Amino acid sequence: MDFYEILFLFQVYQIYSIHSCANRLCKYFQKRKNYSLYIFSPENRVRQKLKCLVIKRSFDHLTLFFIALNCITLTMERPSLSATSFERHFLNITNIIFTILFTIEMMTKVIAHGLICGSDTYLHNRWNIMDGLLVIISIVDLATMSRGTVIPSNHESEGATRIFSMLRVFRLLRTLRPLRVINRAPGLKLVLQTLISSLRPIGHIVIICCTFFIIFGILGIQLFKGKFYYCEGPFAHNVTTRQQCEEMADHHWKNQQYNFDNLGQALLCLFVLSSRDGWVQMMYNGIDAVDVDMQPIRNYNTARLLYFISFLLLVGFFVLNMFVGVVVENFHKCRAEQEREEKETYKAKCALELERRRRRRHELPYYAHFSPWRRRLHHICNSKYFDLIIAAIIALNVLTMSLEFYLMPPALDMALDYCNYIFTIVFLIEAILKIIALGPLKYFKDKWNQIDIIIVILSIAGIIVEKMKNGHILPINPTIIRVMRVLRIARGNQKFSR
Repeated sequence: MDFYEILFLFQVYQIYSIHSCANRLCKYFQKRKNYSLYIFSPENRVRQKLKCLVIKRSFDHLTLFFIALNCITLTMERPSLSATSFERHFLNITNIIFTILFTIEMMTKVIAHGLICGSDTYLHNRWNIMDGLLVIISIVDLATMSRGTVIPSNHESEGATRIFSMLRVFRLLRTLRPLRVINRAPGLKLVLQTLISSLRPIGHIVIICCTFFIIFGILGIQLFKGKFYYCEGPFAHNVTTRQQCEEMADHHWKNQQYNFDNLGQALLCLFVLSSRDGWVQMMYNGIDAVDVDMQPIRNYNTARLLYFISFLLLVGFFVLNMFVGVVVENFHKCRAEQEREEKETYKAKCALELERRRRRRHELPYYAHFSPWRRRLHHICNSKYFDLIIAAIIALNVLTMSLEFYLMPPALDMALDYCNYIFTIVFLIEAILKIIALGPLKYFKDKWNQIDIIIVILSIAGIIVEKMKNGHILPINPTIIRVMRVLRIARGNQKFSR
C-alpha cells in the first residue's frame, strides 16, 4: 500500500468515526428529550421540588418584591455620582446581587420545565423569553462593569477596549428590568396584550386618518394660502393692503403662527384643530381672511365655517374616537380570553380540591389524636357561639373606644384604660386558647388568625409603651399608641365575614 491509499483509508476512517459519534449523540439526545438540559429526568427529585416551588404564589411574590427593590435602586442612579463614592459602591453591589437572584430564578424555571424541547418549556413562553433576555443583558452588564474596573495593560489591543466600550451600552438596558413585572401581574399583562393586539386595526385607522388630513390639508391650502397675514401696529385698523402696512412706521406685516401656506403648515394646523386646543381662534382667522396681501376683515366670509366644523366632526370626533373604540373592543376580547384561561385554571384547582377532600374523607381528622380535654377545647373554639361571644366583646370594645372625647374627666379616662386592659386580656386569652386547641402550625396557617395575633401583640405593646411614656422612658407620641386600638375593629369584620 502506497502513501495515498493509506491517506484515503485514514480519511474514510475519520468520516466513519464522525458519523458514528453523530449517531450516538443523536440517540443520546433522543433518549433524553424529556430531560431538563439533558441532565435532569422528569422523575428527578431536584426537578420535582423546583416544579413545586415555581408554581407557588409565594415564589412570584418574592420575585416581585426583588423587582420592586431593583426598581428603587435603579431610580437612585444619576450622572453626578462619583465612581469612588459609597453610594456608587452600594449600587454596584446591589446590581450584582439582583443579577445573581434573577439568574437563580431563571435557572430554577429552566431546570423545572426545561429550556427548549417540550410543550411547556421555558422558551415556549414569550414572557420568559423577555425575562431571559433581560437576565442575559444584566450578565453582560456585569461583565462590562467588572472589565471597566480593571486597568488595561499596555499589551492590550485597542480593538478589545473598543468592543468593551460598546458593550457598556447594555447598562442602559437595565432600565427594562421593571418590564419583568408584567409577567407576574395579570392586569398589566392584559393591558399590554390589548395594546399589541390593537396595533393592526390601529394601523388601518391611522391610514384613514392620514387620508382625511391630506384631503383637508390640500383643501385648506386652496382656500387660505397666503391669506392669514395681517398688519400689526397702532393704526392697523386703518390698513387694507400689505403695501400700506409696510409704508407706515412701527407697522409690520406678519403671518399667523398656524397657517395653510404649504402642506406641512396645513397638516400642523389641522393637528392642532383635531386636538380642539385653540381651534376657535383658528376658525376666526379663516373667516376673517380676505385675500393674499390683504388685511383681514372681521367676519368677512362666514361660509368658511363649514370647513372647520366638518373637519372637527369627521376627524376630531369620529375618526379619532375610533382609536378608543378599537382599544376597548380588543380589551374585551383579551379579557374574555383571560377569563377563559382563569376558568380552566379554576376548574383544575376545583378538581384537585375535590380529590383532596375525597382523600380526607378516608383519613382521620387532624384532631383525632388529641387528648379529651384538648378535643373539647377544640370544639369550643370552633363553635359559632364562641365566635358570637368574641364578636359581642369586640362590639363592646368599639363602643368604649367611641366614648373618648377631648377634655375627658380623669375618672372616665381611667375607666376606659381599665376597659382596654380587660379587653386586651380577653383577646390574649382567646389567642392562647386557639393556639392550644388548633396547634401553632394550624393556627398560623389561617390569615385571620395571623391578623388576630398581630392586633393582640400591638395592643400589648401599646399598653407597655404607653406606661413607659407616662414614666418618661420612651419619647413616643401616645396618639400613635391609641391608634393601634382601632385595629380591633378589623377583628369584628373578620367575625362577621365568617
